[in-house]
Amino acid sequence: MRKSILRVSALLAASGALAIAAACSSSSNNTGGGSPDGGDDSSSNDGTTGSSSGSSSGSDSGSSSGSSSSSGSSSGSGSSSGSGSSSGSSSGGDAGDAGEAGPGYITLQFDPNGTGIPDAIYWDDTKQILYIVDDTNNQVWTYTDANGFAKYAQVPDNPALDDAGHTKLNGITELADGTLVVTRFGYGVGGALYTVSPDGGSTTTVPNVPATRKRIEVTVDPATAVIYSDSFSGGGGSAISGQVETVDLANGTTAYATGFGKTVGLLVQGSVILVSDQNHNAIVAVPTDPTQLAEGGATLADGAAFPIYASIPGPDQLSAGPNGTIFTDEFLSGADAGPPQVRQISADGGYTIPWPTVTFSGLSDVKYDPTNHRLFVVDSNGTTVRTIKIFPVQ
Repeated sequence: MRKSILRVSALLAASGALAIAAACSSSSNNTGGGSPDGGDDSSSNDGTTGSSSGSSSGSDSGSSSGSSSSSGSSSGSGSSSGSGSSSGSSSGGDAGDAGEAGPGYITLQFDPNGTGIPDAIYWDDTKQILYIVDDTNNQVWTYTDANGFAKYAQVPDNPALDDAGHTKLNGITELADGTLVVTRFGYGVGGALYTVSPDGGSTTTVPNVPATRKRIEVTVDPATAVIYSDSFSGGGGSAISGQVETVDLANGTTAYATGFGKTVGLLVQGSVILVSDQNHNAIVAVPTDPTQLAEGGATLADGAAFPIYASIPGPDQLSAGPNGTIFTDEFLSGADAGPPQVRQISADGGYTIPWPTVTFSGLSDVKYDPTNHRLFVVDSNGTTVRTIKIFPVQ
């Protein structure tokens, strides 16, 4: 583990693109649990068990034991605890008791008069807009503090897949020009990528995207404008094979880094892409410089495995946090036999559970608002609970 962290630091330092500072507070017990389904599927038909089954692309068995410690303190005020009140199509926010977390959080009811289910989210800090993927209605919504939730765009539908329950939008990111890119999980028969125009008025389907690969996350490198998506095949009793791909909106996807288990979260941090590999309970660091990868993308150019950024039970979607920290969620309980929880990971790979007394129904994504020092958390079980919670981050 120590060597892996040092290797990550070396990769980051090579480009000078990211200064890491330890920023988590004192360590917590690893009481949170997470399903290896990781925000893509509430069933178990993708075959992921959540146990660590060995190493993939440098992942060790990765199961985090007992507790994990980190040092330092996280700065930033919690001044936004009241800024999440909602109007418009939202029923507003209910104050929650965050217990040991300190200031209370806010719960926003998503689409209270309809059937919408929130899944993936993306925060535009410049516009102060949260984009939300509606899992069940093939839509993208927005949320602002002033206007609450509003429908923004309709993503291309596939009635045959809908009827079979094989659609499920699962990831979203925004390009520099305001174009949104959205993934469809597809359950091995309908995986896809879509774009939404900056005004939300039109959508397109990215060509040459293999429908047989299950897709969860998509992100973009702000320094190079390269778009990355993850995908995996297998499950349901067959071996899972995950990879990170580059995306050409006109021509489709190309494998970039390979050899993972179930790839779920992606986050570009300076000179690396952090990849959540749920099968191996690890977040792995992959260089964004293709010359640092071996041919085929299964290892670094020198043959070494991709270094592990953090060993953590059931890592899911990822978000940058304050002072070099990272947030991740757990979709369902199971990864470490506890309830689903949000975790904050420090630069040394240790992690804490910031809100250990909060009960979540089903976590699928987290995104940090650095201007207002708050974290948006999708908490939905798809039926009785369909909410987004807003936590002040100290």
